[in-house]
Amino acid sequence: MSQTRYFCLNAERYRRRIESHVTYGRLDAAVATAALWCERSPLDLEPELTRARVELAAGHYRAAHDRAIAAIRTRDCPAALALEVVNCLRLFVAHDDMFDFASGFARWNEVTSADRARVAGALSAIGALPLARVLAEAAVADAPDDATARVNRALISSYAGDFAAARSDLEHTIATPQNPAMAHWLLARLDRQTQDSNHVQRLRRQLLAAGDDQRYKEYLHFSLFKELDDLQDIDAAWAALASGCALVRNRLSYDHAGRERLFAALKRQFSQAHQGDATTDAAPIPIFIVGMHRSGTTLLESMLATRPDVHAYGESQRLTGALRFAADYHCPTLVDERLVSLFPLIDPATVAARFLLEGRRMFGNARFVTEKMPGNFHLIGFIRHALPQAKVVHLRRDPTDLCFANLRELFADGVDYSYAQEDLAHFHALYADLMRHWQRVYPGFVLDVDYEALVLDPIGESRRVFEFCGLDWQPDVIEPSRWSARSINTLSSVQARGKVSTSSIGRWKPYATWLEPLREALKDAHSATSPDDE
Repeated sequence: MSQTRYFCLNAERYRRRIESHVTYGRLDAAVATAALWCERSPLDLEPELTRARVELAAGHYRAAHDRAIAAIRTRDCPAALALEVVNCLRLFVAHDDMFDFASGFARWNEVTSADRARVAGALSAIGALPLARVLAEAAVADAPDDATARVNRALISSYAGDFAAARSDLEHTIATPQNPAMAHWLLARLDRQTQDSNHVQRLRRQLLAAGDDQRYKEYLHFSLFKELDDLQDIDAAWAALASGCALVRNRLSYDHAGRERLFAALKRQFSQAHQGDATTDAAPIPIFIVGMHRSGTTLLESMLATRPDVHAYGESQRLTGALRFAADYHCPTLVDERLVSLFPLIDPATVAARFLLEGRRMFGNARFVTEKMPGNFHLIGFIRHALPQAKVVHLRRDPTDLCFANLRELFADGVDYSYAQEDLAHFHALYADLMRHWQRVYPGFVLDVDYEALVLDPIGESRRVFEFCGLDWQPDVIEPSRWSARSINTLSSVQARGKVSTSSIGRWKPYATWLEPLREALKDAHSATSPDDE
């Protein structure tokens, strides 16, 4: 047996043994086995990444983080591990290392087209759009009929505002035997459908042929809703939306009691103002744009991004990544009860340093950097403690409009409350109550902005936001031509490039009959959550 063959079998034995330990919860044994593999293969990357993975599963976040980063920086990466490396760096919110690895890796031509496309998608999500487009173009050039390559290139093109290129890739992919459902969903979003130009019949045919593939049908039902809504076929649109939401609810469940415990824990932990301990003169100054999804955060970020000293970072996990590192705890979501309980042990200077340093490859020497992860409204207490110099702008919106805007979207993940009217009303009441709490505990730290006011009086409201953030305001901040060239890496990429419009106000009204349970649930949920209830 050759030496190469021996080491291949040896590595496979380690993989199987570690996987078995993890499967049966023997995490200490898994860590020990991974450590032995690292000793036996001191120059290889895979054992170190595997050890980091099991250390993370065992609850050792910092050890796993430091091990993975050090190994990726210093060890040669085989082509077969390139995607795993990028996913690992993304898990640890190591955006600069992601950029450095992807830009310096010399073996992309040995990586499968689908994996290169997935890497491109990860890079576009952190704002590294030029590099993402290079990888996406190469992936499609090498495998022109690969669905993953085409769909990811289309997604990146749509983020960049190149909708014609995105449309071409999606139609090409739909015509192949792979015919991915996501391609139909993205295509429906690119244009406002008309009686003369739509895909309704094709979508209905696809649904009939979808069989038992529930995820495929989710995409198709939401696509059909979007197109029928454009055509103002309200009855049929609602039927499609209801079917899509029912399918998602079959695989996602919203835990009312668990969410109540989390919000209560946040209010208890941050029941009084904390003096910010971190430095207040660190650059850049963060501007957090928070609220529920679909509240207008992308529009406001686009306005702020018109200033040359502002970098629009979009939505990232940089803040929760900094908190995970400071707490030495791998919070599986943006925030959970355990992370909240660890607040007294978290060093605010560590949070500030990690948050402010991560992403330099993208924002350079910008004086202000926006962060518009909507769910960061949970973390305002942490922000005030670690980043007292930050500006926090909260986008509010009419509750029914806001909840309906969430109901009609198929989110990638983490929005488990969005597919049932009762769940939406419950979450909205908790969110609104928490925002009132932040205003009581930290008066003046958060600026509330009503979406309706922003689109009805964009000049007056944008001026108010700019003054709050300490930014120069100019009338052209509301002109789409000033932000049309930037990458917008959210579901709002298409509509956020148009003129400021009031068309989304009252979007729920054509569906009023079906949304009566939502309106009643909103009344009940808000009345059950008194503003004075602490």
